Amino acid sequence: MIRHLKLAAVTALTMLFLASVVVAQDYYGGSVKAREHGFQHGYRDGLRQGRADLNAQVRYNVETQDFRHADLGYEEYMGPREDFEQGYREGYKSGYDDGYYDRPMRSDVYGARRDYDPDRNPRGRDEDADVYAKWSYSDVAMDTGYRDGLAAGLKDLNDHKDYRPEKHDAYEDANHGYHKEYGDKNLYKQQYRKGFIRGYEDAFNRRTR
Repeated sequence: MIRHLKLAAVTALTMLFLASVVVAQDYYGGSVKAREHGFQHGYRDGLRQGRADLNAQVRYNVETQDFRHADLGYEEYMGPREDFEQGYREGYKSGYDDGYYDRPMRSDVYGARRDYDPDRNPRGRDEDADVYAKWSYSDVAMDTGYRDGLAAGLKDLNDHKDYRPEKHDAYEDANHGYHKEYGDKNLYKQQYRKGFIRGYEDAFNRRTR
């Protein structure tokens, strides 16, 4: 009887933990599954390579080193590496095709939900701290930076301004969406700026649909 009670307690705690992780994903707009993470990363990388090959007028070639390795951006917290790699290759192929064939960028595949609000503090209760402490936020910084860079690039493009991502206050500050629970602020800024540049460049290459 005691053994069954312990098993039930462990099961309940496990379900609560998984539910907390899903809540965190809902707040941040990230992916729950490794394959979805991989698709998002692969799409962004493939899109950029496809556009570069189109502009250089080279033959279609999706079999790049990034496509073969398929682990760029992978972190253990995302889940099984094999699932990430599968999603990465699928996303890379889709992104490369969109870039190489001069299609509009798919704005729903850059890793942040449309209703994602990086200014919203996710932790409603202090007891959630342990769950969030185990979560990696590199994707949060990258995705927030990407979204901000995309918006800044589209505005500059519409205003007929020169390419100038580093001139934006958001790029210089690089702390949008940061919370102390994330840990090292400088690492967050590095990922944010990386995402900002990518988003800004994508805005100048092609408008999103």
